[in-house]
Amino acid sequence: MKKLFLTLAFPITLLTFNACNKNDQPEPDPITGIERLSVPNGFNFETTTLKTVKVVFPEIINFSTNKSRVNVYTDLPSLGGKLIASSTVGSDNEAVLELQIPSNLQQLFIETVAGSKLVQLSSSSFKEGGIVIDFTLEIGLVPPPVVDGMKASSLIIDESNIHYKSIGSLVNLVTNGDFTQDNFGVIADWPSPMTSDQKWYITSTLGTNHAKQHTQAGEKMMRITSSPARYGGVAQLIPASPGALITFTSDMRSTGNSNNIAWLFLIPRDASGNSITYFSIQTNNPSNTWITKTIAATMPAGTVSVQVLLWSHIFGGTIDYDNVIVTGPVSDSDGDGVDNDLDDYPDDSERAFNVYYPNEDDFGTLAFEDLWPGKGDYDFNDLVVDYRFKQVLNSNNALVEFFLDYQVRAIGASLENGFGFEIPGVDPSNVKSITGQQLTESYISLNGNGTESGQENAVVILFDNAFSMMETPSGSFGVNTMLEAPYVTPVLRQLVVQLETPVTTQLTGFAPYNPFLIVDKTRGREVHLPGKTPTTLHDPAYFGQWFDNTIPAIGKYYQSASNLPWAINLPTQFDYPVEKTDITAAYLKFGSWAESAGQNDPDWYSNEGAGYRNEALIYKHEDQ
Repeated sequence: MKKLFLTLAFPITLLTFNACNKNDQPEPDPITGIERLSVPNGFNFETTTLKTVKVVFPEIINFSTNKSRVNVYTDLPSLGGKLIASSTVGSDNEAVLELQIPSNLQQLFIETVAGSKLVQLSSSSFKEGGIVIDFTLEIGLVPPPVVDGMKASSLIIDESNIHYKSIGSLVNLVTNGDFTQDNFGVIADWPSPMTSDQKWYITSTLGTNHAKQHTQAGEKMMRITSSPARYGGVAQLIPASPGALITFTSDMRSTGNSNNIAWLFLIPRDASGNSITYFSIQTNNPSNTWITKTIAATMPAGTVSVQVLLWSHIFGGTIDYDNVIVTGPVSDSDGDGVDNDLDDYPDDSERAFNVYYPNEDDFGTLAFEDLWPGKGDYDFNDLVVDYRFKQVLNSNNALVEFFLDYQVRAIGASLENGFGFEIPGVDPSNVKSITGQQLTESYISLNGNGTESGQENAVVILFDNAFSMMETPSGSFGVNTMLEAPYVTPVLRQLVVQLETPVTTQLTGFAPYNPFLIVDKTRGREVHLPGKTPTTLHDPAYFGQWFDNTIPAIGKYYQSASNLPWAINLPTQFDYPVEKTDITAAYLKFGSWAESAGQNDPDWYSNEGAGYRNEALIYKHEDQ
């Protein structure tokens, strides 16, 4: 049917095409499942959502020269979370990240030098449309108590559903941070004179009877039990200097009494050993399972040392500390303001770190119907392209270059289709170079830098004939979409785009930018994602013809009168339907998702259990 339809309808001149209307096409196929859906106006079949994450850091950290780094993961890395975004911190002590994330993602893990949090993506997490993480609320500036029964006045922090982890150097400035050495000194109280001798000192309010090495299940730790004084701590003194950023991280837990309080203190001292100020983070009623807390501060003028203090107010039971890590002065070889330990390019001042889409390990998928503006069969396998972007940013969070790993995984049509993408807001002249394009035909014209000529924005054509990408004869039908047809192993390729002047996402938008299919080597016949605008070289004569109901005046593009699309974008590798299978038959929750404008079943493309898929209608080959 596809070949017959195209033979009758599309080998035409522009003059003939302009005279066509919806009634001129061949007898349409029967109404399919997707056509029975009632899709709301304005729904663009997006499987991702845009979120803003704002991280506010306390003023005790000075980011004027050290920009540090914020990382965003899909979950805790220890649980398989994937890195999706990174940013430096501005001189205003804030980092603002604009994220494009899967609509069904339930949490984000935000990792910073000041501590890290697992944020649940519920409506209560958002303020004015974004997620606000304010570390300033957790910082105390009062000294540890020295009078029996006194409680600190720091803000009580709700620990529910929060996990912590710290970005840190490999160099630990404290010794015996895991308490494997059973060798501790004693001091009268935290203000007592100390020496930098790489040794922990226990305050006499606790003494070694109530603070000592403890072994449980083969793991050693510092355990504190209730003493008559009820308060006290364990301290180590290390050298420090003004302007040095010191981070202090420790695991902790508590059992036996809900009134227990634990603190981490950084106390800078001057040449006379006097305390200059106090930086602390307080945890009321620490969890009975291990949590990790972090305090970070820039050392003030006059600092010659800093006291690292594990402080407790214990009413009963135990408080345990373990895995104490303290990091200190950083190295920045390229002078871009990002520590060598946090810089993916420590010797290159023009590059700082990599960010990924959809994430550092996985592929997303673009799936097309290629009969636009005619009606397709809605199997979304006429062209299936997997992709993964690695975007290189500088220390100002601007895009320097990107690497696109991609493969054509299926060609469920006989048309010789091309594929490319537009980078909105980027002038073609701002592209330094493009490498990795696969152009075998003669209908694409390029500028010297590899961008397509005649375009207002930079447009990159990856390939002009999908069959050449799979090393398959042109016109082959059903490549990797029909089980009875031979399987063709996809070829993974890489495209590299370098920019002359770095640009921000405010200009470019988000990967995969504005991708489109070029139908059968007809350059003006572009098929974009629903709601996306065409490039300069599109032919507007196709709009409004046959099944297309594009209405630029209201921002409607590449959708039918019933709002159906010709392309979808998935933030994961898509298991597409077999040839001639309507997507609603293969994916049983697709209809609910579309009719609810994405509110219901945002994970429709997953395989979370019974009721999601009809596996018999999804293409699978043993060589995949």
